[in-house]
Amino acid sequence: MERHVETEIATMWLKNGILFFIWKEHAHIDLPGAKTVVASRIRLQQGKPSPILCSLKGLKHVEKDAWRYLASEGTELVEVLALVATTPLERAFSKFIMSKMPTVPVSIFADLHEAEQFLLHDG
Repeated sequence: MERHVETEIATMWLKNGILFFIWKEHAHIDLPGAKTVVASRIRLQQGKPSPILCSLKGLKHVEKDAWRYLASEGTELVEVLALVATTPLERAFSKFIMSKMPTVPVSIFADLHEAEQFLLHDG
């Protein structure tokens, strides 16, 4: 069964035990937006830790307070994080995320399928 949640800045769903998380086009994340999206993700997970596949496509800006929140409280129930980054900006975001989330294993991939296969078999 696939469950689906949509907020103003992201779409997420559970499939095959993986939480897919896609930022919407031109997403600008401030602290209230970060808190809303994390609360929605946690409700979707129903208290169960999950591997997360997050596409950074569409992500344009994240405010400093939002980064801090996402890298601390925002890691609740995240077992492992697979980031999909294809552009230089997305790769820069991924490296920043990796450096700020020492408690969560993070890997970076060039496409969704590769990231999904990693989480299904290795993650």
